[in-house]
Amino acid sequence: MPYTAAPGFRMYYEEHGSGFPLLLINGLGSDHLEWLHQLPAFQARFRVVVFDNRGTGMTDVPPGPYTTAQMADDAASLLRALGITRAHVLGVSLGGMIAQEVALRHPDLVDRLVLGCTGPGGELSVRPSPEAMAAFALAKGEDPEAELRRMLPFLYTDACIRERPGEIEGFVRRRLDHPTPPEGYLAQLSAAVTHDASSRLGKIRARTLVITGDADRLVHWENSLRLAGRIPGAKLVVLPGAPHRLFAETADAFNLEVLQFLETAG
Repeated sequence: MPYTAAPGFRMYYEEHGSGFPLLLINGLGSDHLEWLHQLPAFQARFRVVVFDNRGTGMTDVPPGPYTTAQMADDAASLLRALGITRAHVLGVSLGGMIAQEVALRHPDLVDRLVLGCTGPGGELSVRPSPEAMAAFALAKGEDPEAELRRMLPFLYTDACIRERPGEIEGFVRRRLDHPTPPEGYLAQLSAAVTHDASSRLGKIRARTLVITGDADRLVHWENSLRLAGRIPGAKLVVLPGAPHRLFAETADAFNLEVLQFLETAG
């Protein structure tokens, strides 16, 4: 299995396809398996690099808490270990926060930047509701499956939960079969809560797409408006009726917007 020790611990990664490099960065508690809706479309056109963030999947769990700056340095170390000097970078949710830091801390590495269902942090951010925060806090002693199902209304629309059991049960099964250790989850959650790029977004020089759904109950879409308003020249796309996991529930629309952005000249 492909691992690198470049970040200072053992990190799992995979490469798919060929062409210009495209790095995908996961959200809170997610591993590389959550890109199942993107890989078929993206690997046909790009050299896609997926990996497990520190604390998740087959990557080691260094002591926490983590920061998005640390996790951005991890991603940059992976790219450099693979001999990649420049890449498109796409991150969703916590991964979008990490991607902001990659663009700010390692601007030489980032060609185009895609920020999905994410926020700027700090005073510029619209915080999740108390109900959402409670759903994503670990409940000691509770059944792991019950914890996952408590999160579902904040990740998918009610219609998807009712009408697409294959998508929902697939998500639950992947998380149960490949669980994130509690210490890794909490360390990543700390990174999400403390992220703050709000005063630095104007320094991002990569061409940027900010994409969200107007039915996101976890990271309000106002966060994307604020991101796009602060990043010079950013393009904003709001998918009608799309939830937080827009890259899963509305994968075709999400993939189309991303590919059009990445492949448009200029």
